[in-house]
Amino acid sequence: MIIGRPSNAWLAAVTVLAACLGGLGASVVFGGEQTTPVLVLTRTVLQGELIESADLALAEVVVGDDAYVPASSRQIVVGTRALMTLPVGYMLVPGSFGTPRLPDGTTQVSLRLSPAQVPSCQLAGGQWLMLVGLPGMDQPEDQRLLISARVMFPQVQQVDGTVILDVAVSTFDVARLVPYVIERRVSVAVVR
Repeated sequence: MIIGRPSNAWLAAVTVLAACLGGLGASVVFGGEQTTPVLVLTRTVLQGELIESADLALAEVVVGDDAYVPASSRQIVVGTRALMTLPVGYMLVPGSFGTPRLPDGTTQVSLRLSPAQVPSCQLAGGQWLMLVGLPGMDQPEDQRLLISARVMFPQVQQVDGTVILDVAVSTFDVARLVPYVIERRVSVAVVR
């Protein structure tokens, strides 16, 4: 069997079909849905960490998708804190940033610690810790204080080398913890 050249009618039909499909694709791409700029993260922001202007960039999404925070809200977002860890490239949604809420029955305590008193890993908000109050010079070695705590804001390195760490502890434990904090006899251990 010898196969000949396709007929002109067949070529014309294929050409018309291709033109129709091309036009349909162009209408979807160019005449389709409008987009609007929204805010995305340029770096990973840990839960409890401040969101700064340099942390935000713009991306385009389809108009009407109100699940994302519009670029016009940039000044509202800057200076707030991440309410969960936000990975690089994440498109901000309402409820992912704001002011962290202190859990009921707890008090926020700010600790100034030397690098030896805090774990070397970065601590995100929500991380459970054990605060270990070490005995003073005139106290028996077995007189340690153990208090459960939760990170409110990630640690911030100070120019003098110390670290500031804000934690939430049970309000009941605050009075017992204060002497250890004042005398800088508190070390932090991560609870896994």
